[in-house]
Amino acid sequence: MKTSTRSVSIGLKHRHLSDSLELLAAQTHHFIWPIQKLTVMRRSTLFLSRFLLGLWIVLAATFLWLLIPNAPDVPDNGPFAGVSIQTEQGVLLHLPNRGFRCTETEQEFQCQIDLQDQLLTLNFTKGQGYPYDLSNCRASYGGQAVGCREAGQNYAPTLAKLYEITNLNLSPQQIQSVRQTYWGINTLMRLGESPVLIWISTGLSIAAGISAAIFAWLHFGVWSKGFVSFACGFGVYQLVERFLGRVPFDVVTPYGLTPDNWIQAVRGGAIAAGIAAMLLTALLLWRRVNRFSRVLISLIIGAGIFNLAWWAFSWNVGYVLPLFSWANPLIQQGHLLALFFTVISVLVAIAAAILIWTYTNSSIRKFLCLGSGFGAIALSSHLFMYLLLDLGYTD
Repeated sequence: MKTSTRSVSIGLKHRHLSDSLELLAAQTHHFIWPIQKLTVMRRSTLFLSRFLLGLWIVLAATFLWLLIPNAPDVPDNGPFAGVSIQTEQGVLLHLPNRGFRCTETEQEFQCQIDLQDQLLTLNFTKGQGYPYDLSNCRASYGGQAVGCREAGQNYAPTLAKLYEITNLNLSPQQIQSVRQTYWGINTLMRLGESPVLIWISTGLSIAAGISAAIFAWLHFGVWSKGFVSFACGFGVYQLVERFLGRVPFDVVTPYGLTPDNWIQAVRGGAIAAGIAAMLLTALLLWRRVNRFSRVLISLIIGAGIFNLAWWAFSWNVGYVLPLFSWANPLIQQGHLLALFFTVISVLVAIAAAILIWTYTNSSIRKFLCLGSGFGAIALSSHLFMYLLLDLGYTD
């Protein structure tokens, strides 16, 4: 009887222990499952941010790979801004400057390119004061004289003339072959006749800002801090250069400064201000400073962010708005649009200054996200604008 009672008691204890273990396992699972879910979500978000950044790099590199090799690049690739062929079928074929082999004498330039197993030769007379002010174009194809006429001029990046070749008598098959051979320059010139190239650069700039903001939110470390410091320095540099550049020469010449000296002083002062702003931003992001210094640096950072935001809005949004018909009245009121961009940029700058002045982990993270986003948009916009203008794809 005692043995039976003891067995029952042991069985009850085992059951109670088993129930306790099951309850503990359920509670542990209840707490661990959200943690595991958050870990999976964080890994997915990290992968997405890196994927977006990598995708942007690939797209931007492809765009640059298409732009740079096909640029006119006067005078390195030729003395003219571009040569095209007007066919009898009404098709306009563009030839890349880099495809020509050019030689020069004291009086003229001669450029040649192989075209459908024939040699296209162009001769130009140099300008008197400016060698690329070409005149008297003579062209031959396969040893036979063909037409050559001036078709305008462009900055590429030096001011040079455009020429159009006629009467080559190319067959439809030859036209298709030339177009396929030089598909890059023909695609770019076709896009350059519309705002498509600017839209592409705008889209890439906005995508850069979004990718940089996401990356900074998830990786608020050395890379994000370094990039934002550089972006703020660039913003201050642009702001100082734009402000001092508006000073009339008549104001500074009484002090013994020539226009050239003033331009150099403005550029040097802007660079010095930009470097100082970059170093101060880095100092505040990497270490604590006293209250007065934090307020001063926050104001400087706000000025840099203001310029970045203003450029991001005025350049990119200004080209996006025409896509929407409802924005036409706003676009026609240019001064109101500029005022709107200025007000929004001031609000962004105030938000950035408050975030960095607060100086908590959360506020610094938000500041890095904001600064990276607008910094990437502004820097990308400057890069693409410079390339499109300097390479001669847009005016």
